[in-house]
Amino acid sequence: MKDSELIERLKQASQGLLWLSESDYPFEVIYWENVDDIKAKLLQVTNCTPETKIEVRELDKFFSQATAEEDWYNDEEMAECKRYQELVHLLKTNLTDIKVYRVGETEVNCYILGQTKSGAIGEAGTATIAGLSTISVET
Repeated sequence: MKDSELIERLKQASQGLLWLSESDYPFEVIYWENVDDIKAKLLQVTNCTPETKIEVRELDKFFSQATAEEDWYNDEEMAECKRYQELVHLLKTNLTDIKVYRVGETEVNCYILGQTKSGAIGEAGTATIAGLSTISVET
């Protein structure tokens, strides 16, 4: 899949989904070209200092509650769970080396990022990165 198609599919798959925490936040699609250091890029886009905590999590662990089907779910909750499962599948199918980066504390900027399969490694080892971002409020 071309990067432009992936971006459009991520927009469609995440549209209307909210990341549930103490506040609910939407997802935004991320697409960065020529990235050589993801953590440095994250600090730059979040306007954080190098001392800022960046926690790395696995994709499945991050989405585990959103993708777990419960027998007590009503039709609406089951439909949302299926959408999250489809979103995770889309990410896994089209990105490599996917990780979830959690930047900061209390109001945590969450970035679900991987390297695009069509985005070859560029000059000096840079890569094309795509994925999603959201915010998780944790007090």
